Amino acid sequence: MNYFGPKNAAERYAKGRPAFHSTTIERIKKELMIFENVEKALDIACGTGLSTKVLLKIANKVYGTDASEEMLNNAISKDKINYAISKAENQPFLDKEFDIITVCSGVHWFNIDPFLSEANRLLRSNAYLIIYDNFFISEMRENESFKDWFPKTYMHKYPSPKRNNNYDWSTENVKRSRFDLVKEDNFKNEVSFTKDELILYFTTQSNIADAIIRGENYCQIENWLNTELSKFFENETVRKTINFGNWIKYLKRID
Repeated sequence: MNYFGPKNAAERYAKGRPAFHSTTIERIKKELMIFENVEKALDIACGTGLSTKVLLKIANKVYGTDASEEMLNNAISKDKINYAISKAENQPFLDKEFDIITVCSGVHWFNIDPFLSEANRLLRSNAYLIIYDNFFISEMRENESFKDWFPKTYMHKYPSPKRNNNYDWSTENVKRSRFDLVKEDNFKNEVSFTKDELILYFTTQSNIADAIIRGENYCQIENWLNTELSKFFENETVRKTINFGNWIKYLKRID
């Protein structure tokens, strides 16, 4: 199931996802000591291109692929980025074509072992596959009770659909796909939301996409979120700061 395939889901994603990716790419740039741009970079499961655009900071030529045509229809910076429709496990490129491959908030939807084999095929010698995620941990700086609302109320009503969260990322296991897990990094970043922006963000999640598929409509969901989130926002213009969790996995290709 591709929860981001429908046109309305892709349009909401393009409008509602926060652009946190520059913070992450700066950490990656520092860790890999990228002082001059590499030649080619690929972003797999690129969505609308937020995670792809930041690769322009470290690569001369940037490519993005996604399985959803509608997500690519809403992609940004099409004059600078080469986009293509493709599943993660079957990419339309030559062997050893890329200096770096990134995946942001998408690997849990993949068939991971075939994907790792494909990524290894695409990477040049000693190049890196960088897998990272930016995820909602419901820490609102201004209101501690929000942390309880998210799992007990929101997640109870709109649970996450099944995904591949239990893959074995141990060094021993990824070596079978000819990768070395060099480092893992964990950190937090802050995102500021008005109530309407947070409502829109929630409606970009696969939780809500799954509810739409099961028969609810966006108007119902937005009305429910508006009622619930009014407990945490005094008015329509006030902004609240919410922490997101982040992790980065650095996997180096083994020749």
